[in-house]
Amino acid sequence: MRRAVLVTAGVSTGLLLGWVGLERYSTHHIAPGVVAAGVPVGGLTLDQAAQKIAAATANLTPPVLTLKAGDHTLRLSAAELGWQPDPQATAAQALAAGQKGLGAKLAALRGRLQVPLIPQVNTAALKARLEAVARSLAHPPQEATLTFKGDRFVVTPDKPGLQFDTAAALQTFRQTPTETTLELLPRPVPAKVLASALQPLADQANSLLRPLTLTYLEPQVEAGGQIHTRTLTNAEVARLFTFSGGLGVNSKAVARLIAGIGQAYDRTPENARYILDSEHKLQVKPHRDGWKMNGPGARKLLETALFQPTTTQIALPVVAKPAQVQEASLPPVEQLQLLAEATTTYAGSKPDRVANVHAAAHNLDGYVVPSGGVFDFNAAIGNISPENGFKEALVISGGRTVKGVGGGVCQVSTTTFRALYKAGLPVIERNPHAYRVHWYDPIVGFDAAVYQPYLNLRMKNDTPGPLVVRTLPTPTALTVQLYGIPDGRKVTVSDPVILSTTPHPPAQYVVEPTLKRGQIVQVDWAVDGMRTRITRTITDASGQTKTDVLNSDFKPWRAVYQVGPGTEIGGRGSTLASR
Repeated sequence: MRRAVLVTAGVSTGLLLGWVGLERYSTHHIAPGVVAAGVPVGGLTLDQAAQKIAAATANLTPPVLTLKAGDHTLRLSAAELGWQPDPQATAAQALAAGQKGLGAKLAALRGRLQVPLIPQVNTAALKARLEAVARSLAHPPQEATLTFKGDRFVVTPDKPGLQFDTAAALQTFRQTPTETTLELLPRPVPAKVLASALQPLADQANSLLRPLTLTYLEPQVEAGGQIHTRTLTNAEVARLFTFSGGLGVNSKAVARLIAGIGQAYDRTPENARYILDSEHKLQVKPHRDGWKMNGPGARKLLETALFQPTTTQIALPVVAKPAQVQEASLPPVEQLQLLAEATTTYAGSKPDRVANVHAAAHNLDGYVVPSGGVFDFNAAIGNISPENGFKEALVISGGRTVKGVGGGVCQVSTTTFRALYKAGLPVIERNPHAYRVHWYDPIVGFDAAVYQPYLNLRMKNDTPGPLVVRTLPTPTALTVQLYGIPDGRKVTVSDPVILSTTPHPPAQYVVEPTLKRGQIVQVDWAVDGMRTRITRTITDASGQTKTDVLNSDFKPWRAVYQVGPGTEIGGRGSTLASR
């Protein structure tokens, strides 16, 4: 009995010592029987196992990684992601696997402990690839829309968009690098504009659609005027609505519609005036009354009617615009007397400038200013544009003499101003030129600049009857005559008095890239600055006199030359050209 006990104790002690020895061995050696990446590594140290695994997997073909995103499947070589075997990590996993207790060691001894190959992957590359795949498969939501189709408003349904969660797939791979299938989880993105929100607006707007007739009644319908109608279709009515923040009126569309009707049917009044007949004698051209739609009132009526489905016709408000000068108010031609006249010359002007003088003079000829009315030069000659026969010529603009439409019209305004001033009419608006213009010499300071729409010439007709302006242009000179009913006034206009002068600045040379080297073109001419004064004395029929003055302040003006790049200025007052 005693011997049996001693034997049992000895066996137990041996087993214990053996187990302790095995544990110490397993700390630095892989458990016997362990297979890593298909390579037997049992009994090897960590470094030995890593070397053996590296040799065995050196030419290993990278696996195929499968990406799943909803109904889509994409396969790509792991090499695209920087995939390569990691022998050190695999060996470490094999060492750890054999240290998980007796069961693991026994499993290893039976050849059942298999450690898969652990790869290295460039997670940044994987992330970029996952995001690229997600972007290619994702799509934004389709917002519901409200459009006009087939004579009514129709709502197009909304559809949700789709995005994919790349972060979860990336996290899965980081936790399980041996995983060869990754799933990108779909995430729906709802639309911001829903059909359920638009349908009530469409229903409301459809209930308001109907043909709508706009009636434009000329004020003199009994005397031959006309009634104009414009019936808006459902589509045209639909364009007058807006759905921003609810159903409302598209004010801009309403304004455009009303403006177009006004342009079609409004009639500008025309004053009676004197014209030349075939025998070059003055005859009276009758006036023509006009009318104009009240735009703001018409817009308000239409905007209100849009929301009244029972309203199918609107009478647009139209206001009569009688001519200011009626032919009955014009005296017979034989009663008109020449009150004053003035002549200026433009010999040497270029053909375009002469053409502009003649165009303005033609429009001004026969212009009538009623008694108590205002002579308005810009209104008399009309819009200065190519469509009205005006051409490009030199004008003063922005402190420079440059080409502009209507250059030369100031010859007509200046000549007209002199005739009106000599007739004794009160000055309402007169603007001198920026600098002294030689076309109006030798009478300095007796000019009138016009520049539509900013500068104008306006003078009051304070005579007892209407005034008639006559223009008599020739190829080199223009005479403006003023006819009317004399009231006994006598007018004297003094010669100009030069109050002071200012020398002009040195010439300026501007580099012009389009010119050749050595080429010089003058574009402005030097003239001294000058302050002048003209005195006018008016004596009425009773012998009472009044005096007024006409002051002008002309700036000194430098000569300007354009020169080609690299041009030497030499003795022209400067050695350098400036931009």
